[in-house]
Amino acid sequence: MLKEKQKGGESPITSGPQFDFNNKSNWHGKPKGWISRYGSSVILPVIALLILAGGIYLYASQRTNNESLLPREKLTADIQGKILNSEIKEIEETETKEAEITEIIPAGRKENNSIVEKAAKGDGITHLARRALKDYTKDHPEELTDEHKIYVEDYLKDSIGSHPLNIGDEITFSEDLIKEAIDASMQLTPEQLKNLEKYSALVVSW
Repeated sequence: MLKEKQKGGESPITSGPQFDFNNKSNWHGKPKGWISRYGSSVILPVIALLILAGGIYLYASQRTNNESLLPREKLTADIQGKILNSEIKEIEETETKEAEITEIIPAGRKENNSIVEKAAKGDGITHLARRALKDYTKDHPEELTDEHKIYVEDYLKDSIGSHPLNIGDEITFSEDLIKEAIDASMQLTPEQLKNLEKYSALVVSW
């Protein structure tokens, strides 16, 4: 820097900008003054905008999560409802069929040492003999193949005599006669049982 002496012994004049580093009070006062001056017009609106933006973001995020979950919950509920309705319908249909079968096929009954079977629509002596054997083996279990059963019901039919039946007609089968037929079936040879397979295969249910 260039310094020149003024006339009359005055202090030298310094050229260039003057920095007052010693005046610390001005530096401390400036931030406070800036805040007091611009705080209400700049800082507070900025803070308010940040808070508002954060609130909008949180709301949007929560809504998106809820919307993504609702379809899944609704879909799950729909599937469960369909399965439940299907199961209920299946049970109702089964119960209806069982009720119809019970009405169509009268249950046999025991009288003394005999089993009484009642004819339903389309029944013949063979059908009643088959049911009598089934009722008998409930109380007297026997290991019978389908071929043995064919022989037994045919044995009973021949013993009772074959004749047409009307709905409601009853046939009585002696348990002694059924036991006799079972014992006779056990005497059949493997070849005889093999020959009966073509008849047992025609029976829908026992």
